[in-house]
Amino acid sequence: MYKYNADILPSSFNSFFSKLHCIHDYATRQQVSGNYHYKRVRTNYGKKMLQYIGPFARGCISYKTKMLPLHMFSY
Repeated sequence: MYKYNADILPSSFNSFFSKLHCIHDYATRQQVSGNYHYKRVRTNYGKKMLQYIGPFARGCISYKTKMLPLHMFSY
């Protein structure tokens, strides 16, 4: 999700995720914190898809951690 947010991924990933400000116009806590909209799924198989796991996992991380540079997470 960091690489997607920084536009480092290939263009084939452009349609995978959408920011919450593209979904609705009003300010919510989720939108202000820079979270992504995750698609509604109906099966356990859907919960394993990258389009669901990526935004869901990013939503669980604190805003301070989301803003750290990528090299902070490498060995």
